Amino acid sequence: MIKNLRLSKVFWLALAFTYIFLILTVYGLLTLPQDTFDTDNSEHVRAAVKLTYVRFSLIAVSMVTYPIILFGSLKYAKYFTIALTAWAIAMYIDDYLVLYRIIEYPERGIIVILQLIRPILLVCLLWMSFELTFTKSKERY
Repeated sequence: MIKNLRLSKVFWLALAFTYIFLILTVYGLLTLPQDTFDTDNSEHVRAAVKLTYVRFSLIAVSMVTYPIILFGSLKYAKYFTIALTAWAIAMYIDDYLVLYRIIEYPERGIIVILQLIRPILLVCLLWMSFELTFTKSKERY
């Protein structure tokens, strides 16, 4: 089944890295210390809701549906991957322009590691998008 997709080993490594990153992100979101968000500040509360509920939901849905779409149709997997890549880039920019000024994350542990390797995630998603866009496969159509 995987060989019929005719995707490179780099694609599969990028996909594996993406899943590992997302699993670590979910773990990091679920184990944030109680005092990370200032509940008296409305900006902190809005940022916390955005960070936890919206992102956690999208990550969970994406992790479950991506393999189904990938093995079902490469055409739709391409569009889904491009949409997820655009979302990840938008969140990366949003975090640096807005969110990091509002929320102070712990300066140790998994959060620091995730922030350091986040650009690698974006590169992996971009590679997956390019490969799905430019690779010819009989299964695609």
